[in-house]
Amino acid sequence: MEDEIKFCSNILDKVSRSFALTIPMLDDKLYKPVMITYLQDRLLDNFEDEIDEIDLGKRKYLMNRVVSIFDSDNSHPQADIEVIKNHACHIKGASLRKLTENVDIVYKAFSNLNKTTKSLSYKWMKEMNKGMKKYLNKEIRSFSNLDEYCYYVAGTVGGLLTELIITKSNISSEKEEKLLANYKDAGLFLQKVNIIRDIKQDIDNREKNFWPLEELKITEKELSDPVNKDRALKCLDNMISNVEANIEGLVEYMDNLPVCFPGYRKFFLVNNALGLATLQKMKNNSRVLYGEKEVKVAKIKFLRILMKPEKCFYKYSRDV
Repeated sequence: MEDEIKFCSNILDKVSRSFALTIPMLDDKLYKPVMITYLQDRLLDNFEDEIDEIDLGKRKYLMNRVVSIFDSDNSHPQADIEVIKNHACHIKGASLRKLTENVDIVYKAFSNLNKTTKSLSYKWMKEMNKGMKKYLNKEIRSFSNLDEYCYYVAGTVGGLLTELIITKSNISSEKEEKLLANYKDAGLFLQKVNIIRDIKQDIDNREKNFWPLEELKITEKELSDPVNKDRALKCLDNMISNVEANIEGLVEYMDNLPVCFPGYRKFFLVNNALGLATLQKMKNNSRVLYGEKEVKVAKIKFLRILMKPEKCFYKYSRDV
């Protein structure tokens, strides 16, 4: 499947800057399965979050059709593929649209994965789809809503990755138990960091944001107005405190990753050290709420993370 993998690799670079950097770090056993399943989930996300001129009912229908493509019991996946390709014109962004137009290539790559990997991918994609559809027309009003939403869109990815490394390694039952007990915290952590960082962009450019404004006791308009800066910064502090509660589980998960997958360990360390550094930079930082550009880690710090991810991960997890 050389041509299919080449397409997946090229399009990955267009649809995700961060994962295009870290997925190639993965071990040979994991690289292709993770890249392909990431693109499957990205296809689903396109119809959840990157689509114009389609009502909620139709979006849910199309999301179901995306999932159906990757069901091994589906004897006619081509029918679903054609439906998705015919709706690619509604996807925002040239690269995401190109991915959707070429869903058949992603499917061909998926078809060459082993039976266990395909089964796990479909299992977790169904779970993700269930939650994504639930929150299409459900607001995030509370921190418990936020946890549930983040589980569906990111914790499910952690579940897939965790089950993949368990099936492809000989880790002890004790370590396996700890990974399964902490993968949700690992998934929630990075998703929440992104939700905090993206608040201004979401308010300015999207139909909804993902902060639990009702529990924070502030409206979107009040949060956006610099006249309410002190209240808004207090809300930011509450958001950061909430994500800090996931750091203990994040570290516990890292501590139990199998040493036979140094690539996966580096993948995990880089992504989450960067998340921890970003969280640090957002503390009491009004630019999160009012800045023209998103808050980013300085380039020199980013390079330090790439060079010494383990040292940075553990240091930042203590410092936050």
